[in-house]
Amino acid sequence: MEDVRVYGDVKGLSPEDFEDLKTELPFEKVVYKDKVLNVDYEGHYIDIDDFLEEMVKRLPPEGWAKVDYIDHVDWKLTRYEIENNKLTSRIINIDAVLEPTKNEAGQR
Repeated sequence: MEDVRVYGDVKGLSPEDFEDLKTELPFEKVVYKDKVLNVDYEGHYIDIDDFLEEMVKRLPPEGWAKVDYIDHVDWKLTRYEIENNKLTSRIINIDAVLEPTKNEAGQR
């Protein structure tokens, strides 16, 4: 099992800002289209603080971001959100996120 999984969306990032940042992003998978940046990473621990700080600086006031950082070792999920150029984070009970869908797997 990998140490962490990080994934999320950033809406409102300009094409110019994406070009400036794309080689410095710490993620394995990056998709940028129509001012929406999707990021995904699974592996050893990474620091995403610089990435989040850059998004706060570069997003327009109507832009937003939601990035989930799942720590498989400590079994916790930290949700980072940017709204109105403010970064917040909160710890979410990972079992509460996964438990409601556990019995729905494979069902329509």
